[in-house]
Amino acid sequence: MDKIHSKRYEVHYYEVDFAGKAHLLALLNYLQQAAAEHAAKLSFGFVDLIKKNLAWILSRYHIKVVRYPVLGDKVEVSTWPSGKQGIFALRDFEMKDEEGHCLLVATTSWILLNLGKKQPARLEDFLPDRLTLDKRALPDNFLSLPQLENAEREIYLRVLMKDLDLNRHVNNVVYIQWALEAAPEDILNAKRPIDIEVSYKAEAFYGEEVISRIQRQESEQDLAFLHQIVNRKTGAELARLRTVWG
Repeated sequence: MDKIHSKRYEVHYYEVDFAGKAHLLALLNYLQQAAAEHAAKLSFGFVDLIKKNLAWILSRYHIKVVRYPVLGDKVEVSTWPSGKQGIFALRDFEMKDEEGHCLLVATTSWILLNLGKKQPARLEDFLPDRLTLDKRALPDNFLSLPQLENAEREIYLRVLMKDLDLNRHVNNVVYIQWALEAAPEDILNAKRPIDIEVSYKAEAFYGEEVISRIQRQESEQDLAFLHQIVNRKTGAELARLRTVWG
């Protein structure tokens, strides 16, 4: 079987912002679709795993955007299982334009969860070494992200039905959207996130309310922010992020 899966997309009108550039969330949806298709081809996709009461749970995400494609651009996403770190399975991504220039690289870390026991399952049973490629698009040891200490701004959001995925909890890209929405308006009008790190902590479900908090991170070179998503009722931390804008 192919260790690398590639899929082409065209940036549509409904996927771009006021400047005609693709929304980050549209690009992340491309990655998600390509990964899901590849997992299915390798027989460890959603349909294969749910029969065994198992599911992939995203733990960490790191994305670097070199250039945002614009309306009408055609892009190609390549993805592959890139190894293991303890109980975590790694999957990496590259996105290129029609000329082969890099638009984006990303790496992810996943837990294979036994849904009944709520415990990690053995990766070796579903992801043997012969299916992985010893190549990282974006090397990352996934160290702990800094904790937000003093929120400068926070917004309140409710989990909508459209936010849910096949496991009936909030899709991973929604947490990133929640974080970006808390950025100051002048930043949203003039900048775009070019480096995004996410640590997923807990699930969110339909009807729950969340708080998206943001704090500027001191940096001489970068415009950077720390983010935190929490459950408004319980205070439980759902996700922690760091973004750099350019």
